[in-house]
Amino acid sequence: MNHNLVKKKDNNNPFKLPDNLKEAIQSFCIISDLPITFFDNEGSIIWECNSDKKICAFSDFYGTKDSTCSKNLVSSAKIATTLGEPYIFLCCAGFSKIAISLIIEGNIKGCFIAGPIAMGKINESIVENIFRINLLHEFPEKIPKFTFFLSTMKITSPKEVAHLSNLLNSCVLSSISHNTDYEKINTDFKEQAKIGEDVLVFKKKNISLLYPYNVEKELVQKVKIGDANGAQESMQTLLNEVLIIEAGNLDLVKTTMLEVCAVLARAAVEGGASLQQVFEKDFNYVNSINGAESLHDLRLKTAELVEHFSLYVFDSLYLGNSHIISETIKYVNGNYMNKISLKKIADTLHINPSYLSMHFNKEMSQCFTDFVNEVRIKNSKDLLATTTLSLLEISIDSGFEEQSYFTKVFKKFTGITPSQYRKKTRTTVE
Repeated sequence: MNHNLVKKKDNNNPFKLPDNLKEAIQSFCIISDLPITFFDNEGSIIWECNSDKKICAFSDFYGTKDSTCSKNLVSSAKIATTLGEPYIFLCCAGFSKIAISLIIEGNIKGCFIAGPIAMGKINESIVENIFRINLLHEFPEKIPKFTFFLSTMKITSPKEVAHLSNLLNSCVLSSISHNTDYEKINTDFKEQAKIGEDVLVFKKKNISLLYPYNVEKELVQKVKIGDANGAQESMQTLLNEVLIIEAGNLDLVKTTMLEVCAVLARAAVEGGASLQQVFEKDFNYVNSINGAESLHDLRLKTAELVEHFSLYVFDSLYLGNSHIISETIKYVNGNYMNKISLKKIADTLHINPSYLSMHFNKEMSQCFTDFVNEVRIKNSKDLLATTTLSLLEISIDSGFEEQSYFTKVFKKFTGITPSQYRKKTRTTVE
């Protein structure tokens, strides 16, 4: 039996029915034994299911846009769109049909028409209408196939038609509505099943399940050099192997991921970040990993963690071999909110301030003052985006003594004022 037939394609309308929607409609057709046709807004047939169940297909004018039947369908489709719910109507022959408009993201894509449906007994008026519409008196040779089809049509009660319209409407709505709850459950189920299969494979091959320290080391190195994409791949590889080792036990996997978080934090501190810089904002990431309720959720949280370390924590760290520069940057990262002078740092390191300035310019390709301001501006951007502190409070918290100077430096580094940046980030988030 032909359950899926594309009758006509409209090259002027690039819209194609989503595969999951077609599958849902096909399932409905198989169970209900009803034919369903999808028309575009002009009345052209785009897609059909159970087309061999349509007595309409025997008519010479079937699919013709200027026919009486076509006009009746277009009119009914418009009513269904206006109602926003299934519309049950009678076609020109007297059969019942169900119209359900397809609206995606506010755009009307077309209309599903289910039927014709013989609601109640096929009476004389229906037979007369079929004879009249199809000119069977002039073409008696066509009468047998129409008569045979009418005799085999399933009779459906009005109550059953109402139920069918509700079911079809549910098929359409559920297929075009995004339900993250079911999606997450299904994703977790599939992932858990895959983990079980992998564990069995390892056991059959007598492969010992050891923690992948090499992958962890690779992750740390990629995070240190700011390779966000590479770090994400390493984190997912690490997470996949940990899932197998712990047989998908979410609590045990979360414990291991928290340990990985500690490894990354330690690497950041060793690279020159202060504990305050690492944990001031990263504590939220630690909490989010601990609060993950599913494997899917844990994947998202660990991805956010890696991105944060790759793009922000290590961004201003010096990873060269100079102890002098490393200590200087470590000092700036830990004291950017206070008054900082090159001379004070030089005295702490027991070197000449001029030598430190020259060495810093050479290693960092920027002067000391610009580097300090860059660290301060990065902190202020976080505060502008995530807090409701006033510009004066943010300027002071970021190490600027005057708001006017803060605004001047901020515009130099970003091209916009702090107020414009705050408005831009808030608009993007919302």
